[in-house]
Parts: sequence; structure tokens; C-alpha cells
Amino acid sequence: MKKFVVIDVETTGHSPAKGDKIIEIGIVVIENDQIVKQYNQLINPKSGIPPFITQLTSISEEQIRDKPSFSEVADDLIPLLADAIMVAHNINFDLSFLNDELTQAGLATLQPPIIDTVELSRIFFPRAPGYKLGELAQHLHLTHDQPHRAISDALVTADLLLLLMNKINSLPIQVINQLLDISVKLKSDLAILLPDEKEAAIRHDLCNYNGLAIKNWQEYQKPEAEKYALSFQDCLDRFYGENGYLQKKFQEYERRKDQQWISETIYDQFQRNRHAMIEAETGIGKSIAYLLPAVYQSIHSKEPVVISTSNTNLQAKLKDEDMHKVFSFFSQELQVTLVKGKQNYLSIEKFFQFYQDRSQNSYHHLLIKAMILVWLTETTTGDLDEIQLPKKDQQMKQQLVVDKQDSSSPWSSACFYQRMKRKAKHSHIIITNHALLSLDIVSTDKLLPNYAYLILDEAHRLDTVASRYLGNSLNYFELSAFFQRLEKSLGEIDPLIKILKDTHYEIDSLFRLLFLFVKDNNNKNKTYNDRGRLQSLWDLESFDRDKTVIRDGVYRSIELLNLLSQQLLEAEANLIDRETYLLELREFSDKLKCLLLLSEESEVTWLEIDQNGAENAVYIYRELFSATEQLTNHLFTQKKGIIMISGTLTIQQSFAYMRKSFGLKEKEVDCYQLKANFPYDQNVQLMIPSDFPEIRYPQHDEFVFATSEAILSLAKLIKGKMLVLFTSYDMLKQTYYLLKETEDLEDYMIIGQGLSTGSRNRLIKHFRSFEQSILLGTNAFWEGIDIPGEGLSCLVIVKLPFQSPSDPVYTKKAEYYKKLNRNPFMELSLPKAVFQFKQGFGRLVRKQTDRGVIFVFDDRIMKKRYGKYFLESIPDVPLSYEPLHQLLKKVNV
Repeated sequence: MKKFVVIDVETTGHSPAKGDKIIEIGIVVIENDQIVKQYNQLINPKSGIPPFITQLTSISEEQIRDKPSFSEVADDLIPLLADAIMVAHNINFDLSFLNDELTQAGLATLQPPIIDTVELSRIFFPRAPGYKLGELAQHLHLTHDQPHRAISDALVTADLLLLLMNKINSLPIQVINQLLDISVKLKSDLAILLPDEKEAAIRHDLCNYNGLAIKNWQEYQKPEAEKYALSFQDCLDRFYGENGYLQKKFQEYERRKDQQWISETIYDQFQRNRHAMIEAETGIGKSIAYLLPAVYQSIHSKEPVVISTSNTNLQAKLKDEDMHKVFSFFSQELQVTLVKGKQNYLSIEKFFQFYQDRSQNSYHHLLIKAMILVWLTETTTGDLDEIQLPKKDQQMKQQLVVDKQDSSSPWSSACFYQRMKRKAKHSHIIITNHALLSLDIVSTDKLLPNYAYLILDEAHRLDTVASRYLGNSLNYFELSAFFQRLEKSLGEIDPLIKILKDTHYEIDSLFRLLFLFVKDNNNKNKTYNDRGRLQSLWDLESFDRDKTVIRDGVYRSIELLNLLSQQLLEAEANLIDRETYLLELREFSDKLKCLLLLSEESEVTWLEIDQNGAENAVYIYRELFSATEQLTNHLFTQKKGIIMISGTLTIQQSFAYMRKSFGLKEKEVDCYQLKANFPYDQNVQLMIPSDFPEIRYPQHDEFVFATSEAILSLAKLIKGKMLVLFTSYDMLKQTYYLLKETEDLEDYMIIGQGLSTGSRNRLIKHFRSFEQSILLGTNAFWEGIDIPGEGLSCLVIVKLPFQSPSDPVYTKKAEYYKKLNRNPFMELSLPKAVFQFKQGFGRLVRKQTDRGVIFVFDDRIMKKRYGKYFLESIPDVPLSYEPLHQLLKKVNV
């Protein structure tokens, strides 16, 4: 009989080697899949407890003052732990503390078989949104009454273990054997939990496809949806009306007349084949508002309606959270498809090659192999956004994603990407993103089926996204993944192996030169993007010695790529996927030439590096100065009705700038502006300090110190949650470290984008989980995030969001505008800053009950003539412009 002992310890810190101690221990014993015993004890560490730990665990020094030391309870623990399989959520942490305490008590350390529920949750719950215990408890609907208390955490971990065992027992023997084969390097003794062939599940919903167990699939045919019997007006009344569908089905629903008005207006625009811009402020519920007429239109026209959002995260939210509310209203079978680019979908063929590749057998390789083996028994889409790949292995995605469309391949019928394309052709609603939409409108090989009606959500982002994706890009990881794949396919074919290795070496050398070029250019004044990468303009008009050396390397690389292509073409060996490899080689050769040797007057090329990354990890980008011409010619003149909807489409209440960016004349588009009915005058204070240091480029140390001091003063006053928005990653980083160093913020959790581990969504969840927390973010946090209610009480906008004058991309664009006798500040810099400011302003108030204070540390909004553009583009709120110490007295806590 197996005995599992689940353990959790609360401690004074993270490392026993630094003297940190256990302050609470919780133990749960499981036998025969049942909890048979519990143990919980506060421990006196004979040292202080940091305030941060008290805030996290609610364990104070007063509570443990009269409690026993570890050595005094050790005799109670040892019988519980004897002959057991030890289980913990991050086993290395708990076991290291336990063994350290045993050593100090003069007792033998433990070396039991172990199960790490973090590791196994990654494998067996690959679609969980996160792997902290609280995140898993929420995802798996486990009761977790007292997070960060030992017995509560141990009980949740015990429940998690039982769920893991159930999940393992639901897998077919094929997957069990594959997991056993690759489990050697895992932390957990996984074999203990794996069933034998007699006990393994028989799964009729799975098929064995070329050695992999995947979900059965059926080709979808669009049902003949009956025309909805009601008129659209009757539909609106039943959907939105008093005691209507939304009110009956969703308890939290609040009736909003503007939401119904948007639905009615969009349907009317479709009937009149007219384009429209609708600016709808926060809180109206625009997603539901445009989905209702989109579905109704598709049913009646028997044609798909396409909805495009600004990124793939919003695509998923739209489908998972909003679409079902509308679909169930129509009481008939309807189909929606998420359409993304190839790089988002797992290639089953490439994964199988990766799984069989014994040279890729590190811990992280094996973890990814195990995760995907389990995920393939669950997914019907193959969309890699469904799973949480470890961040350090994101570049491995390049080896696993779809990069070709070979209908003759034995893997093609099961290909997730091809299945998505086939499904899209039979869908009522297609949800895509601005990047893919931009590429598709100029492509001869269309991914989206024919459509006449389009809804652009977050429409203000389209021109920026289109400018980027209608340009070009290349990075070292793409090339390296290609060379690795080709080398495996070639096997021992000489002389191709030699020329391949020579080409790979030359490419590697070229990218190392590019890395040094960016690093050298940033020696004096560093230019970061919002992800913390260093940037440098690639300008062919000025050639120095370094660029000449790089140019020679580009020519050599292209020559070798072409030679490899020629030899691959002439090789007599029977090589699978020869045509695909030849196509990719031509594409790489053309991209290197286009990006590094040719220049276009209306485009800008730049390089990016991770300053602490590999010395060949270079990203090359080329962007259009404007995508207006392409959007006009290939989108707005080709579709019957396009609805552009966003909370940010006007500057000083005018749509003129957005119309111009889309190439639309005033008579070609109808414009509507809706205001949210929030009591801004009662719930929001806007405060601008009049005594901040002047912002100077590139030296801003004085301003950073003032920013840090002001954040500290606000934190002491508010004692809640504060979102601080930056435009400069360098400034964010400096502020983060200054705040971390001060002892006055020991009660606060300080989170910095790019400095604290985790994705944007993970950082936001972390931010919300603490009563007192400060989140520092750059561009990614100015829009598209919701922290309603008590989640946010203070918003700080550090600087007006103008692009840095030293930003290489902006510098090049500004030069281009000047050549056309256009004002780059008024036509490029100011409009984008106003739009971003409006988005940032909207982070504080998302619901009727939200309230708080907004600080803008940049008093150019008051002193400069252009300040009115910002103030006249946001709702009317009480504004105070005084020295900081006076403003702090006015803050309504």
C-alpha cells in the first residue's frame, strides 16, 4: 500500500542557506486515495519575521512567540514521514527547509521518493492558466480557504495530487509508455503513479495517428441555419429588454441603453453597406453589442462576418467569454472559428520528430515533450496559446509550429492549421487579429474565406499593427531552427552536410556581428523597446567600417544559402520535403537581402537584441511608415461594410485623424461617439504636481528620483494598489530598483514588467493578490487590461506617452515626414501620444463603482500649448495643479 505524505511549510524567507527558518508546517497523509491524517503546527524560528511574510501568511511574531521550536516537534514529525512518498508543491523548497531543520536538530535528513505537483501539473494540466497553487485551485475548482497557510496549502496540494492521479489513470497505455520513457530526468518519481497496461484507460475518443494519440476529429460542414424568424428590432427587444434574455440568463447583467444602440446602429450600417466609426468608452459592453448584429447578419446573408481584434489574447477572450452569450440566444447550431497565423499552431509532424530526437533530452526538452503528449489527447485546435510553455523555452516554439502546407504529406489530414482553414470556410463568425488580417488582405494565398462585412475591435491599433506586419522581419531563431530541421532530414548525405554547416556557421557569424553592432551603438545612450530589448537603427545611407564588415557577411551568407539551395536541388538522394526546404531557403535569402542590403524611402529597418541574451540572438524588423495606402486599396474599397469600434478614435472629440489614417473621406464613413455614464466628477481626481523636475533627454536621473519619492509618498497614503505607467523601459527599471531598496515599502509587493517573472496576465494576477502592491508597466499595460473595483485605487502616468526622441524608428519616420513638408510632431507624435494617454486614463475606471486618483507627473500637460489635446480628449474630471505636498493633502483616501 502506497503512503503519500503531502507537506507544506511557511518560512521567513526563500533560502535555508541564508538562515531562513520554518514558521509553520502542515502535513496531510494519504493512503488508499483517502486523506487519513492531518498535522499542523506553528514553529518558533527564534528569529524575526519580515513584514512582507506577515502580510503574505498573516503569521506574526506575536503568534509564534510561545510556540515550540522545530527540534521540539521533530519527534512528532518523523513517524508521519517514515516510509512515505513525499509530495509538495515545489518539492525542492519544502524538502530543503525540512532537511536543514533536521540537520540542525542533529537528526538524519530525508531522501524519500518524491512527487512535485508543480512539475506534474505542468504535464497533466497543460491548459491551466498558471501553476501557482492558488491558480490551480481556481482552475480545478478546489477549495482554498487560507492561501499561504501551511495546512490549507497542504490540503489543496493533497486534493491536487488525487486529481493528478485520476488524470494519469485516464490516459491510454500508448501515452503512459511514452511518458515512462521520458520520465528519467524529471524531479518526480513519476513511475510510482503510472498504471500498468491492465489498469490503463481505453479511450474511444482518441486515435493512434502515426504513433501519437490525438483526439478524433470530424470534418465540419456548415449547417443550413434557418433565418431567424424575428425581425432585428424584435431580436433586440428580446435580447436586451426588461426580463429579456441577458437579464434572465446572467445575474451580473446591467441594462445599458447605449449597448443596444450600438447593436442597432451596426446592423443598420450593414444593411446600408456603409462603413462606420464608433467610439464607445469603457463600460458600455461593446463586445456583446457588436456580436449580436454580426451573428444575425451572418445567418440572414449566409456569409461569414469577420471580427478582428488587436491581439491573440483578445481573440481568445472574445470566443471563450462573450461569444457563447450570444450564440445560445439564437437556439440553433452556429459555428465560430478562431483564425491565427501558422506560427500559432503545433505541427504534429514536427513534434513527432522532436519527440523522437534523443539529442534534445534536457530537462526542459523532456518537460515539453510530456506536456504536449498529454495535451494532444485534449486539444481539438492545436493552438499553442492553449498551453503554458516554460518561458525559457519559448524559442523552441519555432521548432514545433507549422511552417509549410504540403497536402501530400502523410500528416496533412490531421494538420491543425489545415483543419482550422477548412473549418473557417464553413463558419458563421470568424475571429482573427489585426496582424493576420493585414497580411491576408495583400496575400494571393488567402487564409480568410470571402467576406463582405468586417468588425474591427480596438480599431485605433490597426494602422500601427498593419505597418509592422506589412513590413518584414527575421530573427536568428528562425534560421537556426530551420538549419537543425534540415540537418536531421539530410542524415549522412554528403557534401550537403558540409555546405549546410558552412552556411550555418556564416549565418551565426553574421548575427554575432549584428549583435555587437547594436551593443556598440547603445554604449553611450541606451535605447530600449517596451520589452527591455536594446534597439538600433539600420540605415544604409551612412556606411562606416562596421557596416561594411556586416555587409560583406550578408553577401557571403546569401551566396552560401544560394549554393546550399542549388546543391539541394541537384542532390540525387530521395529527400522528403525537398521543395519546402528550397522554398524556405529562397525566402531566407530574399529576406536578408531585403532587410540588410536594400532600403525603401517609406520604410524603416532596425535591429533588437536582448542585452543579456545569446550573442547571436538578433531580431531584424522592417516597418512601413504608414499602411494607409494598403488599407485603402485592399480593405476599405473592397468590403461592403466595415465597423471600426474602440474606446479611442477621437482627438479633441474629432475623428479626423483616424479617418485620414485609414484613407477615408468624410462622406465615406459615418462617425458616432458615445460617452460612458460614469460619475467621473464624483469618483475620479486628476492631479498634476507643479514642482516636478523638468524632463530632460537623455539624462533623467533627477526626474526618476522625484518619481520614486512621489510613488513612495502615495503608497504610504493610499495603502492599496497602484498602477504606474511608463513610456521608457530604462526609467521603469531605475524606478523599480529604487523602490525595492527603500525600507519604507516593506509592506508592499513591487512588481516590474520585464523584471518580475511572468507574462502580462500573470503579473496582473500577482498584483491583484496582494492588498498593497505597486505594478510598474510600459506600453503593454496602457491598454487592454482590466483591474476593476478594489483592484486599483491609484493610477500614475509618469510621462505623457510621446515616443522618445532618440527612438530609432521614430527618428527615421520623422525625417520622412519632414521631407514631405509635413509636421511629424502634429501628424505622428502627438496623435499617437493622445490615443495612448486616453487608453492609460481608462485603466482606473471600468465600472460604475470604481473610484480613485490619477496622478500625471508630467506638467507639460499644463504648460505646453499641446496639453489641451490631452485634457480635451478625456472625460471632464476635477483637476488640481499644485505642488506635490499640497496635492497629497487633497487625495481622497
